[in-house]
Amino acid sequence: MPRTIRNWLEARWLGHLERAVGKRIGVVWLFENSRFFDMRFAGNRLKIYHQVDLNQDFYPCLAAETADLTIAISKPIEDRLRRNAQNLLRLTHGCVLSSADSKLPDEVEKRFGRAGVNAVMAGNLTIPYLDKDLLGKLVTKHPEVQFHFIGPYQIGYGLHKAVGTAANTIFWGLQTAEILPAFYGRADVLLVAYRADNFVDQLANPHKIMEYIASGRCVLATRTLEYEETPGVIEMALSPSEFLDKFSTIVQDPAAWNTDFLTAKRQEFAAMNSYSQQLERIVTALGEKGDLIR
Repeated sequence: MPRTIRNWLEARWLGHLERAVGKRIGVVWLFENSRFFDMRFAGNRLKIYHQVDLNQDFYPCLAAETADLTIAISKPIEDRLRRNAQNLLRLTHGCVLSSADSKLPDEVEKRFGRAGVNAVMAGNLTIPYLDKDLLGKLVTKHPEVQFHFIGPYQIGYGLHKAVGTAANTIFWGLQTAEILPAFYGRADVLLVAYRADNFVDQLANPHKIMEYIASGRCVLATRTLEYEETPGVIEMALSPSEFLDKFSTIVQDPAAWNTDFLTAKRQEFAAMNSYSQQLERIVTALGEKGDLIR
């Protein structure tokens, strides 16, 4: 479709939306580019293109070129968009700071309480990036550890097929954002286990890590580019064998990896990247246009 016609149709859609809500939309903030990728349809409104996944490859450079501000959540994304963006900001994921008021349901709390050591992994448990083989080895090697998997899954498929029948695993399914901090807070170790050798750029900055860090609990992750320059915030393994070894070390003495000092250090890092802090960085990057999003 010719650009002028596409922009006209998209601008008309935006006008219909404004009439439906009874207000003029002053900021168009684009997180996903499969539907909208040429931001000129938004006219003189403030236009922000915020790319959170490297595999968003439907004209990302055009989206960056036509935005007032482009935000990249990892270096691989930043490198891809650098030549086209008018104004480029590299900004990691934000987070909601954990609430001490979050409680687990009684039956879930009992399951945690019965285990000597609890390992927790949350996210979409069906994605192909998960390292099912690595997680299977963890489960088999450590029958003394209770593994809690939180998020959407399919019975008999993927990760559930690999470890779902083991006596020391439980799949809790999808949980609300309000209760997730309670799961994280009861963990002795939080897991990020991806096929980093094959998809290191795509997995440069999983959003789940910042949520984990906000809990203050120990995080063990496969190679994650965005955290290679922040040692001490997470425990990172550069190979599957190193991951297995580090996990064994952590579960031998979980308290040593979750001291008050380490907990405070992680939570301080998360506080520096709270949504309110990230918004202030965006305001600064926008300069005189920043007041539009305050």
